[in-house]
Amino acid sequence: MNRAQFEEYVDHFNHKRYDALVSYFCPDVTVEYFTPFSDPRAPARTLHGPQEFANYYKRVHEGKVEVLELRDFLASGNLMAVELYTEFHCLKDDPQFITHPLKKGDAVIMTNWVIYNMDANDKMKRIRIAHFRMHDPKEAKFAPV
Repeated sequence: MNRAQFEEYVDHFNHKRYDALVSYFCPDVTVEYFTPFSDPRAPARTLHGPQEFANYYKRVHEGKVEVLELRDFLASGNLMAVELYTEFHCLKDDPQFITHPLKKGDAVIMTNWVIYNMDANDKMKRIRIAHFRMHDPKEAKFAPV
């Protein structure tokens, strides 16, 4: 996968085109997340398969706008590494958000590093998401839609 193809994937994510998004995945894809901020003792979270991924993000996006911006992109063979700047804009209260409880109007901004293992058909087989840093919500670049 090259940068332009990955930018198409990000565009599907930003516009909540879940069917198009999961077409980039192997049937047995796994998505592994960083330890939750709210409880570093919590067990790791892993999603299995495209449908579980789509269902998870449909729930996350309820009452929120999430925007990804691709920054650094590296690809070699069956491995990709990307830096994703991410903004969440809360449209209704969410006491269970992944970082901390949110109130309507709150913004959460973070940068994450993501490693993708690709299969022989250039589909995402394993995705590992690592949190890098939080940003000041006052620095938001994207207004909620």
